[in-house]
Amino acid sequence: MSTMHPTDINAALINLLRKRNPAYWQSTAIGLTPELRPIMAMQDTRTLPFSDVDHRPSVLLVAGLRGDTADTPRILAALERFTGTAAAQESGVALSAIVAANPDALAGGDWEELAANAVDLTGGYPPEGGFYFDEEAPERRYLWRWICYQAPDLLVEVALADDEGDGATWEANAAATAGSVARAVGAVPVAEDDSMVSALGRSAADAPGVIPALRLTTHWTGLTDALRELFAVTSKDADVPASPGRLALEARRARTPLEIGRILAGHYGHALDPVNYTQGVGISGWLRLAELDEGGANPTDEIAELIAPIAADPDAHLEGAGGAALTGMIWAARLADYTGEEQYRRLFFNAADRFAARGPNEAPSPCDPDFRVEDMFMCGAMLGRAYRITGDGRYADLLARFLIDGGDVQDTTGLFKHARSAPHFWSRGNGFAALGYAEALTYLPRDAAWTELLGRHRRHLDALLRRQQPWGTFGELVDVPGAWGELTSTCMVGYALARGLREGWLPDGDEDGYRAGVEACWRAVSERIDGDGGVVDGCISTGVMPDRRAYLDRAALSGHDDRTGSMALWFACEMERLRRA
Repeated sequence: MSTMHPTDINAALINLLRKRNPAYWQSTAIGLTPELRPIMAMQDTRTLPFSDVDHRPSVLLVAGLRGDTADTPRILAALERFTGTAAAQESGVALSAIVAANPDALAGGDWEELAANAVDLTGGYPPEGGFYFDEEAPERRYLWRWICYQAPDLLVEVALADDEGDGATWEANAAATAGSVARAVGAVPVAEDDSMVSALGRSAADAPGVIPALRLTTHWTGLTDALRELFAVTSKDADVPASPGRLALEARRARTPLEIGRILAGHYGHALDPVNYTQGVGISGWLRLAELDEGGANPTDEIAELIAPIAADPDAHLEGAGGAALTGMIWAARLADYTGEEQYRRLFFNAADRFAARGPNEAPSPCDPDFRVEDMFMCGAMLGRAYRITGDGRYADLLARFLIDGGDVQDTTGLFKHARSAPHFWSRGNGFAALGYAEALTYLPRDAAWTELLGRHRRHLDALLRRQQPWGTFGELVDVPGAWGELTSTCMVGYALARGLREGWLPDGDEDGYRAGVEACWRAVSERIDGDGGVVDGCISTGVMPDRRAYLDRAALSGHDDRTGSMALWFACEMERLRRA
């Protein structure tokens, strides 16, 4: 009997298979269980972003949903037999696999009759709401989201039967029944239920498109032959079509930043109630887009009408306001440039002048004395612009001093903690830091302080890019493999990269990785914005949390979200400028 824990055994086997064929497999954490065990996928390197997109079809195997300890080594053995053959290399199949989809259930093994909190993941799809905080089974949400945005051409669930006398049977979902693969293997229609295979064949609000899926049920002794049959009818010569999910993502990626900006501007920047940066950034983005979009309508009249009550009595809206509300006025100076109306410039300084020095090594008011990273963006955006407009050194000094004094919030890894008292590398917190530094570097004079800040900024971006997920996002905790990919931070980091490349303070060589990093950010963001401006997986408003678990359990919003949509609009405008540079 093995003395290894079954979860460790399966992880070791996955790693062994990857090491035996490193040119074929890359192992990636795609989710987390309630016990924070990673859900691992083995991805064919040809299916990853920026690799050979001509490899078709892409096939994803999913196994281990029921959590049986013996399933994973048997699936892995069959996969090794396949990938080790010349036929596999010649087939053109881009194969990826999740072979232990239910790691917590494996914790039972030979040591317990039943693993603590074990659940059966064969049903419950599509999961509705609660992304990703689900005390019972967050695995369903991680699996569903990752599969929908990988969008394989064909998904195959492998369900191992217990009776050796059972022959292989195939079932197909509604998106696969009429396809050549289902016909070739003799698949029958799967039941219309809440299984993963069935749900992937139906339209879902949070999925770009349906995915053809099969379920293979067989005893493990017949698994290799069944997979050989599958790969024979999914080779490059079989002409398996791209899945509707894949085609939908490709169509989203084909949109230019300007086109996506137009979509976002149609849904964000049309409200400022209450006054907050989440909506103010959208107004600013709408004005930025107007500069780039020669054929677009001039938004100034609508914006002027929208903010008229604030312009008439700014003190009523800004008295005692925190940084988030003050930064809600970020658009005002630009509106003054557009209209020539000085009242909007006065409105901007009414907000900017409320940032005031406290004492040595203290954050300016109204910033948090704990040097929270949110304030790096608030100060960078407002004080930087105030210096650009006036040339008054007191704005530049206050901003540079704040960022330098708060330098201890940056960890030795290069990542930023949420605050001095919160040693957690929250995704949007790192987005705030990246965006705040990019704003500061844009406006501050290029003196010794600027050089010091640039060094910190590059260490930060380098640390982030080392942890960027293969599909382009950054995890809710950027240092936790498998944490869900947060879209707002991806927009903010992408903006910082695009701005730095365009302004020339980030080098553009392949060896530096900044260009590849921003393109990966843009790929992820463009895929996760639909035709109505809806976004996918923006973290809700989050203060300093007590522990890592609390950050991972913050809800992810999809659909209309002012914060994520507004930052995506900024990113789209900056990407358009970068592409024109």
